[in-house]
Amino acid sequence: MYSICILVLLSCSFNDVWAATPYQACDSAFGTIQTFDVTGCTTSPCKFTKGNSYAMNLTFQSKAPSNSVKVSIHGVIAGIPIPFPLPDPDACKLGIACPVNEHDVYTASLALEVLSSYPSLSLYVKIELVSGEKDQDYACLRFPATITSSTNELNNLVGWEKGKIFEILY
Repeated sequence: MYSICILVLLSCSFNDVWAATPYQACDSAFGTIQTFDVTGCTTSPCKFTKGNSYAMNLTFQSKAPSNSVKVSIHGVIAGIPIPFPLPDPDACKLGIACPVNEHDVYTASLALEVLSSYPSLSLYVKIELVSGEKDQDYACLRFPATITSSTNELNNLVGWEKGKIFEILY
């Protein structure tokens, strides 16, 4: 009995460490997704807190060569893709060794900064890694996410009196 409990605990611990982020793949003519994970997200939807940055790793196997790869991240709200600002869309600076060779496996390490100015809402996050020359996807996926306020923002709202939230102060 004791050894079964230890085995169950170890199995739960390994699942937490090795579990990937749930996602849905889009059509990718130039590649096949091997793995995808967002740090701290092993269940749907991923919960993003405003003001934080989230690390993501996307591993794919190439089906075609390319000299360059671009990355794009969109928030899809009511079916409308809205781009997340990226400091540099060059995926070759995110761990992908360019040029990309056919049949090789590559991992892009991305960071998604969730700005405090973003609204609190549920959405899909869409990530694409695209061949620079042929404008075809190496990897395309989407996953559900929820953007929420930080604990500090919630604490600031607790002190508001009912009916006075929209009162203008002069």
